[in-house]
Amino acid sequence: MATLSALSDRLRAEIGDMGRSFVETFTGDGSNKRFQLTYAPINGTNLTINVGSTSVASTAIIEEVTGMIQLAVAPSNGAVITVSGTTFKYFTDTEIQYYINTAFVDHARSTTDSNGSRATLLTLPVIDEYPLVLLAASMALYTLATDSAFDIDIISPDGVSIPRSERFRQLMEIVTTRKEQYRELCVLLGLGMHRIEVFTLRKISRRTNHYVPIYRPQEIDDHSLPQRVYLPMPDYGDITPPSTILSRDISMYSGDDFSMRYQFGFDLTGFTPKGQIRLYTQGGFAQIGPLLLADFVITKYSVNNNSVVDGLIITLPAATTANLPKTSYYDIQMTDSSGNIKTYAKGKVFTEKQVTT
Repeated sequence: MATLSALSDRLRAEIGDMGRSFVETFTGDGSNKRFQLTYAPINGTNLTINVGSTSVASTAIIEEVTGMIQLAVAPSNGAVITVSGTTFKYFTDTEIQYYINTAFVDHARSTTDSNGSRATLLTLPVIDEYPLVLLAASMALYTLATDSAFDIDIISPDGVSIPRSERFRQLMEIVTTRKEQYRELCVLLGLGMHRIEVFTLRKISRRTNHYVPIYRPQEIDDHSLPQRVYLPMPDYGDITPPSTILSRDISMYSGDDFSMRYQFGFDLTGFTPKGQIRLYTQGGFAQIGPLLLADFVITKYSVNNNSVVDGLIITLPAATTANLPKTSYYDIQMTDSSGNIKTYAKGKVFTEKQVTT
């Protein structure tokens, strides 16, 4: 599981910007509240500032980029101010996290997790982590190159020449190398912005203007219901607002007890959950149905962990999963105390047939 902190550390390792600890002392004069560190940029979150033996870090204003510290109260004359923390060579933690988040939006715009849902930073597949860090590294190096582009070559009358533009050239060579490394990995692994995609051409009926349906090929001795394939369709410029419903496919093994957890950022007291599995979704032209296959057994549990407040556990007994088809559909709805119904999750149910009975 990728975390922002872990990816930030990997990005710092790639660009050679690992943190270094430092300790610096100042002497108060009774009036000065601003102190300039000789180290910058710094990590302001974990910075320790003591006036004598009293910690004043919680009330100080810290400029991470410049290393300037402003205390709320001027230390008395002769008081010793001790500052300790972590300094970096190029970027603050905020800047590093910005590059990671920006690279994630570009790299994982069409990436899904193991459940078929749009990947988040926490559900990003492990194989995507290094290419993501490479893309973020190229973005960070572009920033350094932009800064060095403002430097000019220095030529003195006595013939001494300092070609400061050389740093820009070297940085751009590194950026080009990192971009090529990212592109090569994406092509070979089928990831990110350079992955090779295979499309299935669709036929459109000239009489009805409807797509001709496509079904998965089946073995000659497979007499189960045909499995419809729903391929992405072009939007022809029409923009559909994103849905607030979590789209997550689930996988079961026939004849096994099934259990899955959903977590929510609000208190579920007063909400009545309900979930069903049907052979097809509701619709005017649904085939053979919508035939009800199973009702989930749903129980609530308390989490109280940061942004997660409550959760639901959906279960099915083995006797029910044994009779499920290869593909079906489900959703999870909740009714509040006012009678309002809202769907929170939906998707397909894939059931693999058992061997041992």
